[in-house]
Amino acid sequence: MQKSYKSSNFLKIIDKYTKRQKSKITDEIKEREEAELKKAEAEIIEDTNNMIQKELLAMKNKIAIEISHKELYERKKLSLRRKEMMEGIFDACREKLFAFTNEAEKYSDYLKECAKDISEILIRGDTILYVRVKDMKYSDIIKEAFGRQCRIEVDDSILIGGIRGYSEVQGLIADETFDEKLKEQKQWAAETFGVCLV
Repeated sequence: MQKSYKSSNFLKIIDKYTKRQKSKITDEIKEREEAELKKAEAEIIEDTNNMIQKELLAMKNKIAIEISHKELYERKKLSLRRKEMMEGIFDACREKLFAFTNEAEKYSDYLKECAKDISEILIRGDTILYVRVKDMKYSDIIKEAFGRQCRIEVDDSILIGGIRGYSEVQGLIADETFDEKLKEQKQWAAETFGVCLV
């Protein structure tokens, strides 16, 4: 019986030790599982944050590109609208100038002033004054206003009106045509407003 009691105690001790070891191993496993779980959670959170950051960056880039395209489109639209407006203004000016050339008295006075202005620049006797075909009827008035020897000839490139003078001896051109003045205004508009008008 003593032997049985000893072996029973021994078994109880072994059983107790085994239970403690089992509990210890179970606790270690739980700790490791919790640590691995926390590590896995941290990795998942980091991966998720990285994916979110990448998506946000991609969205920001996409939005920036869309805004850039939209801004470029709107600038083009504005530029075209500005060009249309300027062309409209210059077309209206051209029409008013044509109307002015049909007012015989006012236009003949203007041609006299042009002839006087040109005579101050082109002072040689070889001066040729060019006018449009329609203005040849003002030849005598122009010659008189010029004040000295000159020839009057037709220049088909003068479409609106005015006078263009040329002296070969001086090597000079004095242009008092509406065509040239309108062209200069278009160049000024292009430089000032960045609108290219042909």
